[in-house]
Amino acid sequence: MATKSQSSVEPRSNEVKDYICNTCEDQNTVETSANFYCKQCERFHCGNCIHLHGKLFAKHNSIGRVDIDKWPCSKKVVDFLQTCDVHKERKIDHFCNLRKQLCCPLCVSDQHRYVLFSCLVIITI
Repeated sequence: MATKSQSSVEPRSNEVKDYICNTCEDQNTVETSANFYCKQCERFHCGNCIHLHGKLFAKHNSIGRVDIDKWPCSKKVVDFLQTCDVHKERKIDHFCNLRKQLCCPLCVSDQHRYVLFSCLVIITI
């Protein structure tokens, strides 16, 4: 006997959305997952907002999630990837060649201060 499948993610959970609708975000409403990206506007849209966008900008070409590989990386993902695992309030901006680690300025002063300065490389992103 088949049963109805349910999502393993509860509503209002701490789920991280990879792409957020910029229009909903601009209106300070709930973070809504984006299902479309407009290359001309360089903005992400949810299912509701894409309809209004389509009416206002009929000649724009929106890309759906089926072609997500054509979307740019979202700011939220970039910020997550650039954040230090140890010091959550800091951005990664160094690489220790000796230990082969990415690190933030606090990591450098806490854990890498005895490493020769020549082993640290400042990275720019």
